[in-house]
Amino acid sequence: MRNRLSILVVICCLFTSVLFGQFIPMSAELATQLEGKKAFADIMATVDQYYVSKNYSESRSLTSEYKKWHRWAWYAGRHLNMAGEVDYNTDEYLEIALQRSKEPLGDQRSNSGIWSFVGPYNTVWAANWGTKGQGRADRLAFHPTNPEIIYAATPAGGLWRTDNGGLNWYSISSNLPNCGISGIVISADDPSGNKIFILTGDADTQNGYFVHNFGYRRASIGVLVSYNGGVTWSRCGNSQSAFNGRQCYKILQIRGLPYRMMVATDSGIYYTNDYGNTWNFQDMFGITIYDLEQHPTDNSIVYAALSNTIRKSVSWGVDFQDIASYNPIPGTAVRTALAVTPAMPDEVYFMMAGGVNRLYKSINSGDNFTSINTQDLVSGAFDEYVCAFAINPTTNLNMVTGGVDIVSSSNNGSFFGNLTTGQLSDNPPPANFIHSDIHDLAYNPLSNFLYAATDGGVYVSFDNGVNWTERTNGLTCTQYFYIDGVEGIANRYIGGAQDNGTAYTTNGSTMNYCGAGDGFAVSFVSDDDDLHYQVTNTDVYRFDRSTNTRMFISPGTVPNRTFYPNVIAHPTDDQIVYVGYANTTWRSSNQGGSWTDISDGMGTSNGGSGHTGGFAVTPATPDRLYAANATVLRRSDNQGDDWTTISGNPGWPGLFGAITDIACRPNTTNEVWITMTGNNGQNKVFYSSNAGASWTNFTGSLPDVPVYCIAYDDTGDAYIGTELGVYFMDFEMNDWVPFYNGMPLVPVTDLFINETLGQIQASTFGRGIWQSDLYSACGPFMFLTGLTEGQQFYQSNGFIETSQFVPGSFGNVLRLRSPAKIIFKNNFKIHEGGYMRATIGNCGQGIFNLDGNPTNTDNMTKANFLQLKATLK
Repeated sequence: MRNRLSILVVICCLFTSVLFGQFIPMSAELATQLEGKKAFADIMATVDQYYVSKNYSESRSLTSEYKKWHRWAWYAGRHLNMAGEVDYNTDEYLEIALQRSKEPLGDQRSNSGIWSFVGPYNTVWAANWGTKGQGRADRLAFHPTNPEIIYAATPAGGLWRTDNGGLNWYSISSNLPNCGISGIVISADDPSGNKIFILTGDADTQNGYFVHNFGYRRASIGVLVSYNGGVTWSRCGNSQSAFNGRQCYKILQIRGLPYRMMVATDSGIYYTNDYGNTWNFQDMFGITIYDLEQHPTDNSIVYAALSNTIRKSVSWGVDFQDIASYNPIPGTAVRTALAVTPAMPDEVYFMMAGGVNRLYKSINSGDNFTSINTQDLVSGAFDEYVCAFAINPTTNLNMVTGGVDIVSSSNNGSFFGNLTTGQLSDNPPPANFIHSDIHDLAYNPLSNFLYAATDGGVYVSFDNGVNWTERTNGLTCTQYFYIDGVEGIANRYIGGAQDNGTAYTTNGSTMNYCGAGDGFAVSFVSDDDDLHYQVTNTDVYRFDRSTNTRMFISPGTVPNRTFYPNVIAHPTDDQIVYVGYANTTWRSSNQGGSWTDISDGMGTSNGGSGHTGGFAVTPATPDRLYAANATVLRRSDNQGDDWTTISGNPGWPGLFGAITDIACRPNTTNEVWITMTGNNGQNKVFYSSNAGASWTNFTGSLPDVPVYCIAYDDTGDAYIGTELGVYFMDFEMNDWVPFYNGMPLVPVTDLFINETLGQIQASTFGRGIWQSDLYSACGPFMFLTGLTEGQQFYQSNGFIETSQFVPGSFGNVLRLRSPAKIIFKNNFKIHEGGYMRATIGNCGQGIFNLDGNPTNTDNMTKANFLQLKATLK
């Protein structure tokens, strides 16, 4: 039966349009203008003219109405007859919807996000700008029988695998939550190599530094195991509670007793004797254990490295004793490492790094040691975040040490030479180049090739560390702090990344390198997509892509200049740029040629602990500037000449962690949002409609995790980036809704909305840059099929029918919400280890069933699944 709909039918005496689930308030004036119009084009032309004439962008209610009309238009415009009139054929549409359900997710589902990875897949070298890198790798492991299969662990991007010696990498842990990894074990009792244990957490990020203080460091969630090569994962026993709050450096499986594993932590050793089902603490007097090694042939001997001594076990690691004939080394290192080699199994080497840099050797399985190197290894270039050591498995003559850089020895450590460099001025790089900061060094026992895990990715050496070849393609684990884009232009953005500098792209996938060190804040110059500003460590640069030149423009008289200043360009005057350090703020009126201190005694950027609250400007009031440090927010209405403190005004929270971001509505700077980090309950997001004179808490039901960033568009839609992905809200909603489908569970550090193209980009701390269509209205029904992995949230204005398959893996979380009914078809499956919740509720109305652990692995048992089906019928 055909159901023809004209606009006359839906205009009622209350001047409200009810169009297929969209309720649109309508004035009498607009209702009169629409009277008699049937053609879709005429209806929308009238609607457009009406709202433009009312200057809708200055009114939140009119903006909301106008947006609802466009939501209706998206749906109605797909249901026109030959006369151009809206014509809903229900039966035909159901058939179309069923067909669409068999296709990849389309724009009808962007109400929950349809994220896809855009880059960088690789980064292009540029001369004279320092080290190029892809992303940080911390640990390495090798397949037991295939020399081409290698595993790389990253501090925030999970576990990666290559099947061709590092030429190409792919993720095998994309759905694991907040996954830093500090240890890998390819289990010795599975020759296929499919049984893999990973020790989670980021061990190599220093306490007290920016990443740690700002909340980006990945805490350990225990030991995870996969029995199918990384397809699915489960958590081992009580490992999360055992390692809670611990900094974990290494996991060792005891050869000969594969069920026994040991973990080195900052409070001693933890061990299991049942493949990880039960973890116990082994008292080592509360001291840090940095490394563990097993004797190459005597399986009962295990060595443990402390800060200035070694302990030895002759009982498979059950008991450790100080070595009686061995005096502690004078001084204390900030990191130590051990190395053994099958070539000389009774030898064990102990390297102290940081403060005291020395190398010691034992030839009797650790009973006593002698110094074999009194020079500072790598000129003292070690720290607590880097310390690596490896010896060739076929000869004890060749060894390499890694700190900030790498040195190698060909005479058993008596002398180290062949210093590699982490900085270069050549393009292409010299043969001995390797990215700085070496986290792991390991010889592949099947090929005898030497691999290095660095802050720039993975490298391989075929000559014992003299020359190096980059192996980072596809290792898309870049840790971005900030991105910026150009409105109306696709794939034109820049990003600043930890340890991998700043890079820009014009095609979305290949990043062109334009700065070394820690890239941070970035900002395009107004009306010039070739010119941008970038921050590297403490310095500010202006970069011109058209000439491929970079110019140093940092204010020259900044007192106590600190790391990670913020930079933002004036929205309409391409000569003006602002820079904020910890205690000072600066303005340049000639693109950085000279600077004026506009601090007025205030800190505006970093705050006391490296936290940054940032800047916000908007074309609507171009001379208005918002600036914040960690705790104080101020506003200037005259380019920083005068300031008003607007934090602490009515509604401002009394307790919060730190201000993380500021965003203004582009067409009115009276509307401003603030996001906050810290585990401070319900103080995460705040909104002001009056330029900060008062504040409203918009935290809603967000999980108690840091909120790092916010983006706000012309229509009043807001997107936030959190520890657990992206969330969305508009003013017709009473809460945030998840907007993270397709995105790995990783911190989202910055957002850029391209309204012209209907897209949003997100930078992540560990998985590069991602992109989605903007939020769209919920459809009347939704059909879900196929494999579903990671965190997924689906909502509908009508009903949801699902026959999805959810593998039983830690991190697979499915949530469904519909106001009418949710239908589970017979072939719907969720396996043990996955997590699923469904609820009856309206589209766009909040986050449901967040119980403090949104990535837990509660099982959907048959009993409660049947109960759920009965409830939802």
